[in-house]
Amino acid sequence: MYPGHIPFGPSVGSNGDLDGGAYGGDVSMSQFIFTDTNEFRKAVTAGNYETDVKTFTGGRALALQSIEPTLLRTIQEDKHFVFFNKLTATNAGSTVDEFTIKTAIGGYPGSTFNSEMGDIADTQGTYSRQVGLVKFLMTKREVSVVQQSQKTLVDTIAEEKVDAARELKTSVEWASFFGDSTVNPLEFDGLFAIINTTNDSDLIKDARGKGLSYVAQEVIDLAAAVAGQGRYGTITDVFCSLAVKAAEFDQKLDPAFRTGGGNQKVGTPVDGVKTSNGEVAINQDVFIQEAEMPFAARPAPFPAITTGSAAPVAPTIAGVAGANAASKFTSEHAGNYYWAVEAISKAGRSPLALSAQVVTASGDRVVVTVTHGADNANVATGFAIYRSRKNGTNAPADFRLVARVARAAGATTVYNDDNQNVPGTSPVFLVNMSPGAQAVQLRRLLPMTMFPLYPTSKASRPWAQLLFCYLRVAKTKHIAMVKNVLPGNASWKPF
Repeated sequence: MYPGHIPFGPSVGSNGDLDGGAYGGDVSMSQFIFTDTNEFRKAVTAGNYETDVKTFTGGRALALQSIEPTLLRTIQEDKHFVFFNKLTATNAGSTVDEFTIKTAIGGYPGSTFNSEMGDIADTQGTYSRQVGLVKFLMTKREVSVVQQSQKTLVDTIAEEKVDAARELKTSVEWASFFGDSTVNPLEFDGLFAIINTTNDSDLIKDARGKGLSYVAQEVIDLAAAVAGQGRYGTITDVFCSLAVKAAEFDQKLDPAFRTGGGNQKVGTPVDGVKTSNGEVAINQDVFIQEAEMPFAARPAPFPAITTGSAAPVAPTIAGVAGANAASKFTSEHAGNYYWAVEAISKAGRSPLALSAQVVTASGDRVVVTVTHGADNANVATGFAIYRSRKNGTNAPADFRLVARVARAAGATTVYNDDNQNVPGTSPVFLVNMSPGAQAVQLRRLLPMTMFPLYPTSKASRPWAQLLFCYLRVAKTKHIAMVKNVLPGNASWKPF
């Protein structure tokens, strides 16, 4: 080679054409004209970030597509099922699971004192038979023969089996907190419904849309109430939302009330709360949230509203304000609000129905009347009632859940909004999880099981995954709740 020449594959003739395939020849740069080099450049460059393979030309057509060999998941994993993982699982012998509880031994403190020859009072323990109903959790999965045969990132059947198990666990985890058989008879009752039904004022604290105290006084008081006379229990665990854990415990709890050694400071993660009745572990759970937005406002990949004949028919809604002694609307809460409602059925939720704006004053109760939609194959069994923030809008994203209520007989269901349930807040649950206490257990008629299904006219492999169970709370005096907690870092505020 000599100056002014570059190596090139075939030699080039005087007319610029290849000379028939000779290799190793040299060519002078002066023999290229501008259009030749421009076309040459375009032919060997990688392209301009095209992604549609049908459009690839030139050098881009020569490139292999690159794909990350790992499936990147942004889904719930086993570590997220905090409550499920802590539950003791025992076997139920029937779909109607009967058990007996003893609530008293008889007598009262000092009742056994007597004179030397006095009549001895008759006493006995107090027993009651309880019944729990096993619920049937099921999901169906199907993988085609073609999908099984082709090369993929993961074993599709194995991946779908794991996902099905996680779907079942998700339902159990959510229902353990918020399930309500009056709203959807197919659900088992969770802690929120059970505590509200028990209605023991000593075991319910109301934060009224505020945060927790800096010494977690609510937890200390409820732990003392559960340990007290007539209950004789021990609170071992707190379950709360991620926001409450971060803003109310980590950022506020006095170091003197933090468990664990080392240099405990405000702002560092808290493992637990010291109480006079033992240490209480704090568990953050992603399935406890600051209430819920309507289905229509939830981002993908949350399932869309059920449509067509499977959808519960959307109701209509109206709200009327008026003074009432039971109201917890104060001057701080007075303002303009909207209400919204979704019908609930086995198939899912109906489209969102909105009320007109309602002006609410201190001491008011808003009577929310839901007029049922025309019944179809999936009759609504309940309704989700939502409320906007004060002086907010009626955009779906501006609503938060107030309550889920059972459908009443007749044409309408009435919900009295006394501001007892504050939208945009979350509950904090206190539970006795000691295995020996058997206060709260997962009772299973059938553990998680894969049940083969048989294809009829499709080349596929379908199956069902099943879990038949319910949450048995045998000792309702060993569970408690702080309701209407608004974490200090909440972006959506009700008032």
